[in-house]
Amino acid sequence: MLAICGSAMGAAEAAQARPRLPARLILRDGQQGVVGESGTIVTIERDGRFQVARFANHRIEGPHQKGILWAEAIRKLARTFARVHAADLPGVMSRSAAANPHRLQLSVGKRMSTLTLFPGETAEQAAAALPRSGPNPATRFLDLWITAQNLVAREHGKKR
Repeated sequence: MLAICGSAMGAAEAAQARPRLPARLILRDGQQGVVGESGTIVTIERDGRFQVARFANHRIEGPHQKGILWAEAIRKLARTFARVHAADLPGVMSRSAAANPHRLQLSVGKRMSTLTLFPGETAEQAAAALPRSGPNPATRFLDLWITAQNLVAREHGKKR
């Protein structure tokens, strides 16, 4: 009887196992300027742990924010991964060739994609300006970018 209860409990625990992302996700948000490029890097591990650090050119500071996404946030991000086919995004996309561009770089596992925006343009502004019909790679990129950024912003600072 104990063995049956024990195996049933193990199955229930397995069903409640913490979800995982299909790959590590790195979001590098950089603005080009007089001294080079600076901005922030958000790293989200497969288990939902995240950290946020500042960078200037190739120098990356230690993280100034750390946390862990709730299970539902990980599930939402995993659904977005699946919907946008992140592994199929092109390496380079551009909305601007202007001086001092705003660059968003998305790394999914070993795959990296960069979207160049107008100087000072936000991801949300770029998404609103793009056509929503068809499988536009920039729209898919921004969907994953905005979802990940919003989930980290929402989760940071919450008490467990």
